[in-house]
Amino acid sequence: MRGALSLNPTYYEALKRLTLELAGVNLGSDHAFLIETRLSSLSRKEGYESLDEMIEELFNTGQSRLALKVVSSLLERDTHFYTDRTSFDKVERVIFPALYPIHKGGKIRIVSFGCSSGQEVYCLAMALDKAKDKFPDVAIEIVGVDYPSSALDRAKAGRYTHFEVQRGLPIRDLLSYFDRQAEDWVIKEHIRKSVKFEETHLLSNLDSLGQFDIVVFRNALPHYSSPAQVRVLRGLSTLIKPLGYLLLGTNETLSHINYGFDPLARQPNVFRKREEKVEIIEDPDIKKPSNRKTFEKAKRRLKNMGDMRQTNSA
Repeated sequence: MRGALSLNPTYYEALKRLTLELAGVNLGSDHAFLIETRLSSLSRKEGYESLDEMIEELFNTGQSRLALKVVSSLLERDTHFYTDRTSFDKVERVIFPALYPIHKGGKIRIVSFGCSSGQEVYCLAMALDKAKDKFPDVAIEIVGVDYPSSALDRAKAGRYTHFEVQRGLPIRDLLSYFDRQAEDWVIKEHIRKSVKFEETHLLSNLDSLGQFDIVVFRNALPHYSSPAQVRVLRGLSTLIKPLGYLLLGTNETLSHINYGFDPLARQPNVFRKREEKVEIIEDPDIKKPSNRKTFEKAKRRLKNMGDMRQTNSA
């Protein structure tokens, strides 16, 4: 396999450093073939004569647009439908029942952070559509967020190959929620309209996304460097409303990095954001009440004042 590689070896190291710098992700030492195959496709799409030409332009000119496209291509995840089903089911079985009484009559917002080609987002939409009789009278908004990439473009289109729908998607869901178009399967319109996708640099300021009741960020955190994990979790903490939930993958934990999350009992990969405490600022000029629990002293003082008045009048 290595004989098919054509890039100068120094470029692999430079591309790994670029990915770590821009996205905080370590590609590892065995990604040369992945780098070449992913970027060869991108170079053709961008109109370059060869992969070498694109890489030379990237490092000679320092184009930020091209750098982002290169890094996004390298970070595209090969996602399946209903990956890590044990973790996924906790949205419907654990988190939603806890949030529903609070938000009934309003809206519950969910974000899939690092959504890639969108399978997780559509699985959430399908699962909650099937459970709508259990959770009536609540609006649900689902947002998928990831780097701008061809994978995210596919997510927006909701179009998948026959091979892709065979990986994890139950036949009942395929027939209920997809239409066959030529060789592909396309998510039905009412499901596609119930979700939206945002192109966002995951290490940037996320305030423009608003706040969410549930943040799903599964099976991605271990790929980030330690400093990037801190930045990612700090960003996630700003996205989640107080008493909202963070869902990681089945075997993932926040470890020593916290940012105001508490693990749910018997649900080690589900975390709840602590309720914000209101800071009370006291005015030193305002007289504070005493610690008395009865009015006996006041009664005796009033009685003594009354006795003194009677004595003086006499």
